[in-house]
Amino acid sequence: MTDNSFKKVGQSENRLYGPRKILLCGYTAEDQDLFRNMLSASGIADVALVVADIESQSITLKDIFARTDESGIGLTPEMQRTVIMAGITEKELHDIINAYRNSGLPRQFWAMLTPVSENWKLIDLLEELRKENESLRRRQQDSRKTN
Repeated sequence: MTDNSFKKVGQSENRLYGPRKILLCGYTAEDQDLFRNMLSASGIADVALVVADIESQSITLKDIFARTDESGIGLTPEMQRTVIMAGITEKELHDIINAYRNSGLPRQFWAMLTPVSENWKLIDLLEELRKENESLRRRQQDSRKTN
């Protein structure tokens, strides 16, 4: 399911793959509001926001990203806290991540919708992100031990 290849994203105005939408997973209703306010404060208020519900885990990202803006807002299902973005520019991606880091919101996984991942079920992507995060943490710990 993974080829473990990451591409560095620049700072251009080039739009990334997919519909202009952000999918929130594992967010409380309060944090959903904070995220929306953070987007507005960053000048990115025009991006659609969708919140995953429990049923979302068993369907493809393509189907979830076809949902209307504000779909699922207020729902707070228990799942790995993750943001999956699509259709934003490279610059907006950096702006969102930087604003998030300054927001005081908890750590989370980040992903971009791709032509490959849009055919994955949400639960499979969340599991893949968990595995990648674990692997990265192990490599960082091993690197510290050898230095």
